[in-house]
Parts: sequence; structure tokens; C-alpha cells
Amino acid sequence: MKIVKNYYDRFKVLNPQYSEIKLGIIAAIIIYFIARIFFVVEISRDMIISLLVFVISMTLHEVAHGYVAYKFGDDTAKREGRITLNPLKHIDLTGIILPVLILLSGFKFLVGWAKPVPVNFYNLRPHRLGLFCVAVAGIVVNFILAGISLVFLKLGSKYLDMDNIFMTVMIYVYVINLLLGLFNLIPITPLDGGRIVYSFSGNKIREFYNKIERYGILIIFVIVYLSGSRLTQGFLVIVDFFLKLVGIDISLIF
Repeated sequence: MKIVKNYYDRFKVLNPQYSEIKLGIIAAIIIYFIARIFFVVEISRDMIISLLVFVISMTLHEVAHGYVAYKFGDDTAKREGRITLNPLKHIDLTGIILPVLILLSGFKFLVGWAKPVPVNFYNLRPHRLGLFCVAVAGIVVNFILAGISLVFLKLGSKYLDMDNIFMTVMIYVYVINLLLGLFNLIPITPLDGGRIVYSFSGNKIREFYNKIERYGILIIFVIVYLSGSRLTQGFLVIVDFFLKLVGIDISLIF
């Protein structure tokens, strides 16, 4: 581990601009070629589309947090240049390598994260309303994108086949944004669901959330691992429900 840390420190010195992104690209390339050695891995059109949709969706999610925080009086994200649609400003090294690994494994659902937008919650006015609005902003954007994609899927289904590239993009916009929105509703900080509960809570619950936040990601992974198949089934039920509203059979997609 010390060797890896020393290499990472040297790499950051030699590559001060977007060092994490450059290292992530190198790691993804290495992972790809290792996968090619042990498995038959082909980069498909769907893999590229899903990764691009994921990055764009996560970017819009984070921009929403920063923009709403700015409107409620905190300019931290604006000062650090994070209220921008440039995805390079939001990519997290681990959070982008994970979906690449998932794609290489052949799994259809992407899980990952962007670099959280910095927010000084003490600057938000009014405080509780600001906390809630900042927390829910990213989820709202994801659900709006999922809703818009459903409208286009409904309109497109009258004239286009489901394997048309436009329909494929819309399917991934729908599935990925619905998944991001639902995943972020898990009431564990640092996820948005935890922040929403925090905004409504009294001191005792806030103290509890403050204590567990450092272990939040670990707790979330344990929850997902222990109930993975049930979560997947539940998610597919929700995906199917909204697809049926626009007259599309889920079997045409999965």
C-alpha cells in the first residue's frame, strides 16, 4: 500500500491538472487489458452509451446540489468551480473505475458516484429548508431526466425500433437516472436520503447521523450486498411499472 501511495503522490506532483481523472483513465486501460487476457471482452456500443449517460447524469446531479446551495446562500461550490457542466470537474477516481469494472463484467446496471459538491451547510438560509432543498436537488434532476426519457420513448416507439440508437440512449437515460434517484434515497449519509432525514431531524438523530457518516459508504455497501437480489427485483418492478405507463414491454429492453 505504501508503494501505491508513493506512486500516487508522485503522479499528482507530475500531473497537477486533473490528476485523478488521468490516473483513472490509466487504471481503466490497465483493467481492460487484464480483462482481455482472462476474459473475452468487447467494447460494445451499449457500453459506451451507458458510460457516457452515467457520467452526464452524475454531473447534472452534482451541479444541481451546488446551484441550489448557491441560491440558499452558500457559494462554496461556485468558488471552487463546481457549478459547471464540465464532467472533468466532477469525476471521482474510484467512482468512475467501479462502473467501468461493472461494464466489463457484463452487468447491465451501473453503480458509481461523482466527487461530492462542497457545501457549507451552516451558510444555508433558511437553514432547514436549505438543507432539504440541497439534499433533494440531485434526486429531482435524476427523476426529471428519467421522466423526459420516458416521454421520448413513448413518442419514439411509434416510429422507431427499440434497437435504434436514439431509443437505446433514451433507455439508458431512463434506467440510469431512475437507479441514481432511487439509490440516493437510501436514508444513510452521505447519500441524499440521509441528508433529507437530517434536515427534518432533531438533535439526537442529527448526532447519530454525524457519528455514522464516516462509515456511511461501508454501511451502504453492506446493505446492498445483503439484499442485492431483492433490491434488483424491486428496482426492476419500478422500471417495469413506468415503462408500462408509456406502453413499452420491459422484455424488449432486458
